[in-house]
Amino acid sequence: MPHLEAITIHGQRPAELARFWSDLLDLPIDPSDAAAIEEGTLGASEAVLLGRRDSLHVWVSPADELAPPGGRVHLDVALDGPQDLERLAALGAEPRWADPAGRWRVYADPEGNLFCAVTPWDRKPTSP
Repeated sequence: MPHLEAITIHGQRPAELARFWSDLLDLPIDPSDAAAIEEGTLGASEAVLLGRRDSLHVWVSPADELAPPGGRVHLDVALDGPQDLERLAALGAEPRWADPAGRWRVYADPEGNLFCAVTPWDRKPTSP
C-alpha cells in the first residue's frame, strides 16, 4: 500500500529554512546535517533532513527556481494553543490571512512558503 514517506520544502537558503521548520515542528535536524550547518560545510546542492528516515520526515531542499508562493500543496500545522501564535512570530513566520470562522490562519515561512496554522480553540460558533 502506498504511504507518505516525506515532505519536501524547497528554498534558496535551506539551512535557515531548516532551522525554522525544525523549531516550529519540534523535529530535530539530522546530526550530520546539523554539524554541516554549524561548520558551514553544507553543500549548495545538499538537502537537510528533519526527523528520522524510518518515519515520516521532512527534507528542506535547495532550489534555484521556486514556484510562486501559495502553490498547489501546503502544510497544515496544528497548534496547541494561543501561545503557539506567539512562537510563530518569534520564529519569523509572517501572518498573511485569517479565516473569518477562526479555523486557521495563513502564514509564510522566511522564504515565503505559505502554510496554515490550524487554530481550533479560536473557532467561532456556527449559527444555530
